[in-house]
Amino acid sequence: MPSRNREKIGEARPPTSSRTKYRISEKREAARRMKKQEFERAAWQVFSTVGLDTATVRDIINASGLSPGSFYNYFKTKDVIFDTLLNLVIARAKEAILLGRSDEDDIETMLLKGYAASFRELLSLHGAARFFELNQHHIRARLFGSTTVRDMTEDLKTRLQARIRSNAITPDKLALAVSIIFMAGLEGLLHISKNPFSDIEETARFTTALLTSGLLRGFSEP
Repeated sequence: MPSRNREKIGEARPPTSSRTKYRISEKREAARRMKKQEFERAAWQVFSTVGLDTATVRDIINASGLSPGSFYNYFKTKDVIFDTLLNLVIARAKEAILLGRSDEDDIETMLLKGYAASFRELLSLHGAARFFELNQHHIRARLFGSTTVRDMTEDLKTRLQARIRSNAITPDKLALAVSIIFMAGLEGLLHISKNPFSDIEETARFTTALLTSGLLRGFSEP
């Protein structure tokens, strides 16, 4: 009887080798995440110092202190890691905008809160001003290719339609309005990046005023 009980207890346990293998897998995955994050940190430093055009993969590897082989396991090219960083930045802007505005806001308040929240969030990142200034042409070219931005534009379209009292608005005009709203936000961000003494709230108010006094007026008129 005692030996039979010991056998049952032993059979109920997972094999020792499986438990060890699982722990190693978790440890390896954690190490992979840390290496990836270290390359992202290094790439942000490089892109915020010399820009994507001048930067090389070697610059990023040197700044990370990791091996060249490790870099190519994660990103392949400097453009891939740049796109990764840009998507992370856009995601932070999206989160800040969602937290900063309310569903009850009118168009002017909605835009003002969105611009101010995104400016504050993005410019709080270390090296952000130089990153945006040095890489602005790449950011412009990539902005609307981002899945996150596409989600944001669809959300903005829905919010505008709910607030615009006009039967004259067409889907193509609405899409144009949303594109201009996004690009105006980018230009405001770049303005502050180039002029570090600019007031974030004032830039957000000025950008909003340009849109609500001109672009969106056509949608609110009978």
